[in-house]
Amino acid sequence: MPRTFIAIPLPHSVIAALEEAQRQLAAAGADVRWVERENLHLTLKFLGQVEDRHVTTVCTVAQQAAGSVEAFDFDVRGLTSVPPSGQMRMVWAGVADDTGKLAVLHDQLDSGFAGMGFQEETRDFRPHMTLGRVKGGRNITQLRSAVSRYVATDFGPCPADELVVFSSQLAPSGPIYTPLAKAPLK
Repeated sequence: MPRTFIAIPLPHSVIAALEEAQRQLAAAGADVRWVERENLHLTLKFLGQVEDRHVTTVCTVAQQAAGSVEAFDFDVRGLTSVPPSGQMRMVWAGVADDTGKLAVLHDQLDSGFAGMGFQEETRDFRPHMTLGRVKGGRNITQLRSAVSRYVATDFGPCPADELVVFSSQLAPSGPIYTPLAKAPLK
């Protein structure tokens, strides 16, 4: 049973800019598992384990949600330490969406998958890209300082013109994402 999620792919230019930021942050010497470039994306809905017999329906729900929203652009802007104080767990890249369509897509997916029995999200939707997961406390002060230099960095615009349904297989080297279906926006 694969873990499944729905995401928006990022353009190569934004991925390259985020990858350069990861290289700069890695120089802090903190114990971080950085997300591989091929795994950088904007997750809209994580479903967890999905039985094989439900994958087709999951893809249909994603296509229905995508078909209800016109294509748009959003920006990847700023890095954040998560949480901002205390024991750091992650480094995120922020998302700015002046259209509000990311939230609409998220809500459409959330309600569509709730109809299939998946848990609805109880937290506010905060679109972001995870760049790294902190694995220990070594050099966290240096890492926070490095992240703070990117708080206002604009990594570039991203077209949102399709959703991708991915399966995720966990491997010792990190997750392996496989696209199952693409769903174009209206």
